[in-house]
Amino acid sequence: RSWLDDAGKAAGFADIFVTDARLGDRSGKGLDAFLANQFEGDMAWLRDTAARRRQPAAMWDGARTAIVTVMNYGPDHDPMDNLAATAHGNISVYARGRDYHDVIKGKLKQLAGQFAARSGAAVKVFVDTAPLMEKPLAARAGAGWQGKHTNLVSRDHGSWLFLGTILTDAELTPDMPEQDHCGTCTRCLDVCPTDAFP
Repeated sequence: RSWLDDAGKAAGFADIFVTDARLGDRSGKGLDAFLANQFEGDMAWLRDTAARRRQPAAMWDGARTAIVTVMNYGPDHDPMDNLAATAHGNISVYARGRDYHDVIKGKLKQLAGQFAARSGAAVKVFVDTAPLMEKPLAARAGAGWQGKHTNLVSRDHGSWLFLGTILTDAELTPDMPEQDHCGTCTRCLDVCPTDAFP
């Protein structure tokens, strides 16, 4: 495990977490409620892939372990300052650099390849483009918890996180899940400039 942590940091990830490749009933129930309320809007693929989203094994039946990677993309300035400058548009922080899918996937492939060569295990990498519920997996792995704004929140990195997942047929000892620390706080909802949350 120490090799995995070291290799992950060398690849550019802030942290590496491990969990078994399965999700609890809560994730499936949350998906059902989301779809029942038609929150997917025009994103029909969310409904079309619902059965595959329920469990990582539906993506790959050999999956035994999920290795969750975290990369912090938090800016070095207060992004809320941009909201005060109403004379021009504002681009979301996550979209200001190279496409994170490409950046993370390259790093994940590097790490997964090294892990496969070292362990002999089969691996598959995922970065937000397959029907894999990465945030619930990351929470189960101990990377953080899902805040009321639905993003993963980490005590170490806040909610400015890019997630990547390596599914493997190797059996690794899972990390402990992180508990939800939001309590009654609603600051993430209250500050949303578009009032996107009911």
